[in-house]
Amino acid sequence: MSQWAGSTRSRRTGWIAGMALVALTASACASGGGSGRAAGEADDAGGTVNMVMAPDPVWKWLEDQGIKQEMEQKAGMQVLTSSSWDEFGVFAGGHADVISASTYEVPDLEESIGEPTTIFGMYNSDRSIIAVPAGSPYQDMCELKGKKIATFTSVSITLIWGMYIKDKCGLELGADGGDFELVVTDVQNMASLVDRGDADACICLPDFAMPELTSGRLRPLNDGQAAAQFWAKNYGSNPDSAIHPQNNVFVARKAWVEKNSDEAAFLISLWDRGVQEWQAHRDEIITAYPEDFAVRTPEEMAFLQNWLTTKYDWFAPTAYLDDAFVKEETEVFDLMRKTEFMDKDAPNPDFTLIKPAS
Repeated sequence: MSQWAGSTRSRRTGWIAGMALVALTASACASGGGSGRAAGEADDAGGTVNMVMAPDPVWKWLEDQGIKQEMEQKAGMQVLTSSSWDEFGVFAGGHADVISASTYEVPDLEESIGEPTTIFGMYNSDRSIIAVPAGSPYQDMCELKGKKIATFTSVSITLIWGMYIKDKCGLELGADGGDFELVVTDVQNMASLVDRGDADACICLPDFAMPELTSGRLRPLNDGQAAAQFWAKNYGSNPDSAIHPQNNVFVARKAWVEKNSDEAAFLISLWDRGVQEWQAHRDEIITAYPEDFAVRTPEEMAFLQNWLTTKYDWFAPTAYLDDAFVKEETEVFDLMRKTEFMDKDAPNPDFTLIKPAS
């Protein structure tokens, strides 16, 4: 029996079709990903990690500061990356060892590739917000029934808000729209669609809505709460922890992590250094790569810095997982079952805990 309930079948089918198309067109950039071996088996990575990821400013910082190269040389390992906003297609086609994904997407990914996966590190919590035009009459997400909602994907951030809307409003939000009209566009265009009146609201990433938020043309709902803050307030057993759910966890086939534990540990140590760099050099990183935050003016820079300081900084405090994190993070799957985004008997994803080097 499928892990996924019938109400989400169309969403999952459309997503798998998209992954297959990307997989057919992706270049074979990895030696140990998934092709050329049986399910449940893995090649020896030989000190090389092939990772596909969305463009990331902290990764650029690690490279440009020589930190990545220094750590690679010291460890005798190498991380090769390819950049894509749709990491899943490359991974599903066997062309990457590791991807970043939302925790709540992992069961769907595992079912799609037909073999066990494991989550072995974290990076970003879910920063997405729901926003409407400043003059909009809508004050609550439940009032958006039947309206056009702009997003950049039918899964990821749309999936988590779909769960919230199902639980709080009794409404369906999915790939086929459900009780809404879903408008899927580039991540850079979501806020502008709303600003132009071509959509009634967006499930936006705040850093990609800087012009509209800075000018006040867009107004966040839910008191401006990010998806992770909404989770902490409404669902999490630890309301003081706003790092759940994670929008970027590191995922690989379980066989790969078991076969290549040293490479997996090195990758997490490298990303943990990136988190430390963000904490120490946040404003320098934004200044160095403003395009990755959609920042164009000093006013937008100040707005983003204030947002990160006073509203929400979505970077995890560490890339390492521990038992407390796993316990709290897996609570999201209880909501998935409650809202029928998972079958009630579907298991939680697997987590592998890697300890920092002493």
